[in-house]
Amino acid sequence: MSRTDVGETLREMWETRPARPRDDRQVAGVAAGIARRYDIDPVLVRVGFVVAAFSGIGAALYIAGWILLPDEPAGPADPRANRPRKWLVVALAIAAAVTMGSVFGGNGPDWILPLLVVAALLYLLHRSRGDRGQRAAEAPTVAAPMAAAGPPLVGEPTGAAGSTEPPVNPPAWDPLGAAPFAWDLPEPSPPPAEPPPRRLPVTPVTLGLALIVGSATAVIMMLGGMLTLANLAVLCGVVLAVLGAGLVVGAFLRTGRGLIPFALLLGSLTWAIVAAPVDRWEGDGYGELVAAPTTVAALQASYERGAGEIDLDLRNLDLTVPPDGNTSPVRTRISMGAGDVTVRVPSTADVTLTAQAGFGDVRFGAREDDGPDAHVQVINDLGTDGVRSGRPLVIDIDAGLADVEVRRG
Repeated sequence: MSRTDVGETLREMWETRPARPRDDRQVAGVAAGIARRYDIDPVLVRVGFVVAAFSGIGAALYIAGWILLPDEPAGPADPRANRPRKWLVVALAIAAAVTMGSVFGGNGPDWILPLLVVAALLYLLHRSRGDRGQRAAEAPTVAAPMAAAGPPLVGEPTGAAGSTEPPVNPPAWDPLGAAPFAWDLPEPSPPPAEPPPRRLPVTPVTLGLALIVGSATAVIMMLGGMLTLANLAVLCGVVLAVLGAGLVVGAFLRTGRGLIPFALLLGSLTWAIVAAPVDRWEGDGYGELVAAPTTVAALQASYERGAGEIDLDLRNLDLTVPPDGNTSPVRTRISMGAGDVTVRVPSTADVTLTAQAGFGDVRFGAREDDGPDAHVQVINDLGTDGVRSGRPLVIDIDAGLADVEVRRG
């Protein structure tokens, strides 16, 4: 494929871009317009926007379509455009604000790749179905010829009082007016309507395949010793791939909408497992863990909780260099599945911190990060005195669904 072909396709995509219809709108008709242009189920397009929202660009793409796609012109007999649902507009505005915050917050690589994927999918869709969805020109309506007035038939009453005059216009069964003597006969009954075509059972078949494929994947992982909480996202991803394939097939066959709740539920669960891996919940017990060691020997190498709270007070930890001159770093690690982590360090200690949470909030002084994959990394923070003194303190915090705070003093 040459560069000229790509340019021609892009130009054609712009010139034949869809108009947003006045009916079948949920918000602004962007998904419905794209679906009608390429003759696919609008539910598939709406699901695509929802999936893109998980990558942070779905709301921005919808707003771009709202701006770039023209509104369908209204005719004198056309109904008024459906007004967008207020709660959907509010949700779209909130999602767009979050998207813009992530874009201008320095997370460029996190949204550039999904944007390129969406652009490639639209390009391939136009290449394969660009000739679909065009409005066919309406065939002109040909009026039936009028029968010429002729002499009355023998025995037919002509103009007498109480006489029955034949119809002026020919009936539908005689458009050419060849049998005016029978125009007063009743219209023949229309042929029975054909039953609607039977839709393929995409929803039950896909759910059955998802159950079979998921069970087979679980058995294979179990036999290979890989069926662990850490690999639970892989199993969910396999089942989600089957549901996604069923949605794509159902979109072209105009069926399979029953898969949408299952796909959204499993997609949200998979995203939550990836954002906050459940293997971090396998800590040492649950509940509150409070520790305040004062010597390096009393400081444990790790503090773990599956769920609960960890409060580690290191303000009185002796970090002075011992007589033997040992200046090696003092290390500790904290693991939390779900809950709160609070660490207090001496105000003058030299701190190196690596803290991350699958989903939550991570803070150290003025440094803060929140949301999915929140992390803060600090190397050789010298504290309030601004000079290197004593043994450095190295803290590694790994959390799932948690709020993490490290503060001085």
